[in-house]
Amino acid sequence: MGSRRNLLLEKYKAITTIPVHDIENAADFYGTILGLKKIGTNKVALLFDCGGATVGLYESGTAGTGQATCLWWTVDDVKATVKKLKRKGVVFDTNYDLIYTKRQGDIYLLDDDMQAAWFRDIDGNILGLGNF
Repeated sequence: MGSRRNLLLEKYKAITTIPVHDIENAADFYGTILGLKKIGTNKVALLFDCGGATVGLYESGTAGTGQATCLWWTVDDVKATVKKLKRKGVVFDTNYDLIYTKRQGDIYLLDDDMQAAWFRDIDGNILGLGNF
């Protein structure tokens, strides 16, 4: 039984990967608009640092077809972050019908202290941020 523990992934770094149509356009969005630092490339992906985690972009015909949030940021101030991103041209999704929330502008209020907002990258992948 003890040897099975060695098969668990808990000690390994996870990388989130996001499909994009055009790696160069996506690199500009994630690097310039979102402010992520490019840390490298390999044969299949362009890699960015995101608070110590790695985000990998790879070209795929399935880009933008996901129906769920593929990358989430925990931020200190949702309102300020939304405002900064809007100044850079990011458009926030406000069409979610979440029965447990109220919407104020671009921000969804999950309770008195929890806020969230969603937007899409240039390929339609859903990205989100919140203070939880």
